[in-house]
Amino acid sequence: MTTVTGREPRLSATYTLKGKRLLPLKRLANLLEVLPPASVPLAVAAEALRSDAFYVRYAAARILNQRGDRAARLVMQQALNEGNAPTRASVARQLYGFSWFAIEPMIQQALRDTDVRVRENGMYALADAHELSAYQLMARVLRDEADSVRAAAAWGLRNCQDPVTIPVFDAVLLANDPEVRIQALEILGTNGLSQALPLIRAHLHDPDMDVQYAAALSLLEVAGESCLAELAQLIQQHSGQTRQAVLRGLFHATNYLKINLVTHAASGALVNALEAALTDPLPTVREAALWPLAWLPIPRAADLLRTAYERESDPVVQAQFVKITASLGSPAASAIVHAARQSEHENVQEAAQQALSVHAL
Repeated sequence: MTTVTGREPRLSATYTLKGKRLLPLKRLANLLEVLPPASVPLAVAAEALRSDAFYVRYAAARILNQRGDRAARLVMQQALNEGNAPTRASVARQLYGFSWFAIEPMIQQALRDTDVRVRENGMYALADAHELSAYQLMARVLRDEADSVRAAAAWGLRNCQDPVTIPVFDAVLLANDPEVRIQALEILGTNGLSQALPLIRAHLHDPDMDVQYAAALSLLEVAGESCLAELAQLIQQHSGQTRQAVLRGLFHATNYLKINLVTHAASGALVNALEAALTDPLPTVREAALWPLAWLPIPRAADLLRTAYERESDPVVQAQFVKITASLGSPAASAIVHAARQSEHENVQEAAQQALSVHAL
């Protein structure tokens, strides 16, 4: 039996009563964080769940989560039924601390809530439940959810390497907001699930170029060197923004993943693809092709760069030839810089002068 002393923590008010000690909100939150869950009266936790202060609500819901007993669950159920949206959201976030049988009705209630914040926190709780049933519920609900709820689900699964989460990401990638699709692809790349490769490949053809770029990065992160021939084929077969996205992804991912393109069996196919990209009608694509070519320390890449510079008609891209080959130390840099000094375009001459002053060419 719990003995009430009258000195238990309580929410502070705008006035004080003689003989009563009231705690400020931050002090109360700190106490809730450090006290053993069993030592905090349920009435205090129930009142704290209704606080206007986020950190108090969070600490109270966390204590009830850690208790994990029927009495704590009933307090959370009441708050979910009667509390305002912030209270319901705080409760929904901590529902994973109970058995799936006990919390499924409460999770279902949270996911039907009219306030999106409650549904977002319900997704975080489902991700933390680490239950097959929870993942299946996520995948089912997310197909008709708001993008912010989809983003919450993806972020909640950011460290999960369980293949059963793939249908969840499939639903997340239905998001209208390209930023949510990008986030999901980045997390798939980080999680490294080979079962996600078909899903990643599908978004190499996403309508948004930044999503295509994220898909190219994730493909290399998950498949590694085995996808280089596939990427070379994509660069050959496509043009415009899709080609540009794959080129950017190829250069960036192979650098931070330390993939040696020179010695790889697909290096010849990649150089052929980069040569084709240097003739793309879109100037930004030709510029994107410069980076991997300038990075490759092979004679054929240098020859292609020199030839492409002489053929290039856009002075903006010509200036990029100078800057990129010089900064990456391409064997073609010296010839390109000295040719650029004779250019009739002022910006190309300036790029050449700057390269000569910074690099030993």
